[in-house]
Amino acid sequence: MRQRIITLITDFGERDEYAGVMKGVILRLNPSCQVVDVAHQISPQGITEASFILGNAYPYFPQGTIHVVVVDPGVGSSRRPIVLSADGHLFVGPDNGVFTTVYLKEGEKHTFELTNKQYFLPRISSTFQGRDVFAPVAAHLSLGLDPGELGREISDPVILDDFTPEISRNQIKGKVIHIDRFGNLITNISRQTFISFTRDKRFAIRVAYLVVNRVSDAYYEGKEGDLLALFSSSDWLEISMKNGNAKELLKVGKGEEIVVTECEPGRCGLL
Repeated sequence: MRQRIITLITDFGERDEYAGVMKGVILRLNPSCQVVDVAHQISPQGITEASFILGNAYPYFPQGTIHVVVVDPGVGSSRRPIVLSADGHLFVGPDNGVFTTVYLKEGEKHTFELTNKQYFLPRISSTFQGRDVFAPVAAHLSLGLDPGELGREISDPVILDDFTPEISRNQIKGKVIHIDRFGNLITNISRQTFISFTRDKRFAIRVAYLVVNRVSDAYYEGKEGDLLALFSSSDWLEISMKNGNAKELLKVGKGEEIVVTECEPGRCGLL
């Protein structure tokens, strides 16, 4: 038996049996593998959120890890089940955009549609393919199965545009793609994109009705209740409130527009 790691990201929550059943399927096929729960509290049908969490998490696991993502509002439809091989990792789940952050980050990639049913459970439900397709496929991969045995390679996976801000000559127009439990507003503007745009120029970051004119190094900066802009631990621009909740302060949610604008001399809005 092989001691491989399988991670799980789902929107199943912890109240129902779904995540536990997937673990049971995996461990029945490979009792020696290690199953790691990354997140089961993804917002229901939160494909973008799942991709964001996956992109932040998978680089910190050893090569050879198998990452299963089941946020699947199209379960039972014609959407394809896939396995993606990239950077020594394997990713198993629906072809609905949950692997966008991997496709955008990694160079050489190979994606296979899951069509070889001998690696599924005998009975395939139209509502719980996490149990019947993705869990057993992950378990077989942990035992050394080559991804190419699961189906044909495809070249047109679904890739979301949520992680690509609009960039023009004098502004970046992004949006909030995740809100963590502290109320921090995490955007789709990466550190690299922000630095390439601003360089040594003055700038204004506008969110809702407020403007921030500098990027802080950490959460401790500023006065109690100050609105801060800083880069998250995964290098995304985020809006935070010192010892407070930026989401509650600004009354915004996911999808809220964030605009970074180059300031004209003497015309940079202040917080």
